[in-house]
Amino acid sequence: MAENRRVRMTKRLMKDALLELMETKPFEKIKVTDVCAAADVNRSTFYAYYTDTLALLGEIEDDVIAASPVAAEGESGGEGGFLRDLSDYFEFVRQNERVFRLLLLRRSSEEFNRRLIDSVMERCRPLAGEGAGRWTYVFCVSGVIGLLREWISGGFSLTSGEFAGRVFALCSAAAGA
Repeated sequence: MAENRRVRMTKRLMKDALLELMETKPFEKIKVTDVCAAADVNRSTFYAYYTDTLALLGEIEDDVIAASPVAAEGESGGEGGFLRDLSDYFEFVRQNERVFRLLLLRRSSEEFNRRLIDSVMERCRPLAGEGAGRWTYVFCVSGVIGLLREWISGGFSLTSGEFAGRVFALCSAAAGA
């Protein structure tokens, strides 16, 4: 189905409705009827775009991953450039607090965490540099998910730049750099 302005708007209404519902009840308890009522759309409209609420959530997750400002490998110059990229990514998280709070804290889907890790691994070089292996990198990025949860739940007690510096230092130390 073509993604014209009306389709994009209808999908946006359903995505916003699902996120609103997730703020008050567990995802597993949200039904298609709940989303339709909150978005003020018919069930047939919902099913024209999604098979179920999991497919809708999957598209929200896809949108978040696609919009993340993780630099492609080799785009940044050196450690300073990569640190700036991390800071930009964490600022993206801060600016999109609601969706990250729902996806990382409230729902805490291992599938989303894995997809987030994979997207970062595909699009940026290892935190610890060229010598770090895949296992070290998975360890670091998985640790970053835990740190992100703490940073978000703590009300962003550090600036994005400060948080990026700590993450980089921890991962560099873990890799033995």
